[in-house]
Amino acid sequence: MFGGSLSKYEISPETYFDSDLGDDYSYEISKKNGFLLGAGIEFNLARNVSLEIDVLYLQKGTEAQRFYSFLEIYVAPQKNTLHVINIPVLLKIKFLRGSSPYILGGHEWSFILSHRYSSFIDNRFVGGGSRTESTETLESGLVYGGGFEIKLKKTSFFIEARFLNGLNNIIKDSQFDWETAKTRTIVVLAGFKI
Repeated sequence: MFGGSLSKYEISPETYFDSDLGDDYSYEISKKNGFLLGAGIEFNLARNVSLEIDVLYLQKGTEAQRFYSFLEIYVAPQKNTLHVINIPVLLKIKFLRGSSPYILGGHEWSFILSHRYSSFIDNRFVGGGSRTESTETLESGLVYGGGFEIKLKKTSFFIEARFLNGLNNIIKDSQFDWETAKTRTIVVLAGFKI
């Protein structure tokens, strides 16, 4: 399996106070793209119902830009990247025999390998570092989506979209402004079944 991801963090609280500047600030959160690569195994449970277990290398993350409300200024945006080993366990239901659309849903566990950030001004790198020490090592979430499988002579080709909804807070200490951050990821992937 291979594909791309588009993800962002859902953070709280939404507003902070900078005592040095005497101003409130907030974060504008936007999506960050990444990629995935992996493999899976599928077990048939009934005629059009199967259980799928995958192991994927996946990039999640977000872009965050601090905005000071009174001063009306932005600070250099940060790109945050999570590198994870993602293990989804999915129930898949096909609508037809042979080539068919399908829906899927289940649970996923992401083992966080690293969490890094980098800052840019005018597309020039100005700093960065690791946030791995301040990040939980395990994230769990719900997965749902759908796809289409095309039967070929001795194999099948599939393309699908999944939505990964992180359930737990990935922040474990106060190195971040954010008290909580949960991931929201859309994945589009393709592959062959043999």
